[in-house]
Amino acid sequence: MTRPDANDATAPEAEAGRDAVGHRVSIRARELARRGQAALEPTPTIDQFRNLSDGERRQVRKRLRVELYALAAMMADGTIRRALEQRPSYPPYGLVRSMHSQMRLILASPGPVEEGAIETFRDLGAAYVDTTVFHLDQYVKEHRSVEAVWLLDRLEHLLNLYRLGEPALHARMRDGFSFLYGGLHFGTSVSVQLAEVMARVLEPTSLSAEEKTEVLVRSSRPAFHLAALNVAHVVPAHQHLFPGSGPGGPWMDPDRFAVQEVDGRPWRIGLADEEFPGLDEIPTEYPTHGCPARVVVTGSTSAIGMLWTWCAELARDVGLLGPVAGAAGRAGEVGAEADRDRTG
Repeated sequence: MTRPDANDATAPEAEAGRDAVGHRVSIRARELARRGQAALEPTPTIDQFRNLSDGERRQVRKRLRVELYALAAMMADGTIRRALEQRPSYPPYGLVRSMHSQMRLILASPGPVEEGAIETFRDLGAAYVDTTVFHLDQYVKEHRSVEAVWLLDRLEHLLNLYRLGEPALHARMRDGFSFLYGGLHFGTSVSVQLAEVMARVLEPTSLSAEEKTEVLVRSSRPAFHLAALNVAHVVPAHQHLFPGSGPGGPWMDPDRFAVQEVDGRPWRIGLADEEFPGLDEIPTEYPTHGCPARVVVTGSTSAIGMLWTWCAELARDVGLLGPVAGAAGRAGEVGAEADRDRTG
């Protein structure tokens, strides 16, 4: 059997509709990154928006939705790139003990997660979220002190337009940080949850920790598939994958996943069925744009692509995939292969 490619009937197919939306957001993000404030279109003030009819408000929000997600994608991309660049400052794993997962705060000058402190995937999940939230906080503060503050100002203004008269959106769109936090927390958590279930799928095999890591890196499609869902569908989709083992048990059911082999050896892991039952019956307020962190802003790598590959490497480095010879991640390669392989 040869390596699967886009023409192989066993390889995952591209999600055309969702990829088209992501492409529009990506184009807008790249335009904003290139032209800055000059690329912004006129928008109504809060007072002007308040005087519009419900139908007119909806049309304005619909028109600005791509830009809202483009701005969020730019911030997500910058946050994760910052985290990767600063890994050497937090040895040995590059993870930051910000205390967010324990106390819902962010230390101003946190130390690194120490060697041996991560014994389970739940430990990894907490440390990974702590790290992502810390770098998001720092990245937002850095933007407020430079000329690029226009990006945050615009993001806040668009969120104000969405919140006005929409109580259901107040929590998720309370401010720019909350909106960005939701997307990055999702990408971080899903990466660890998927890595955990895939590690259990590969447990019976004879693969080494390094070989398991390579399989995981190639298996990014489930993360992108979940990230492409409408926000109204995220919880039902996770419930479909949940094994029903109760609090503290596994996050996802291994039986919901399938291993694709090449020459009799595991090559990639995907969802056994990418159609989640019952989602069509759940009403959605706006068209699906998915999680902004899945959008490519610079190069060929998205924030979720970087999060996924780094998560696979971290699982290897802390020993969750089996004995390892060293604990050095592949700096510079993070995320690119995950983004390439997500469509097969």
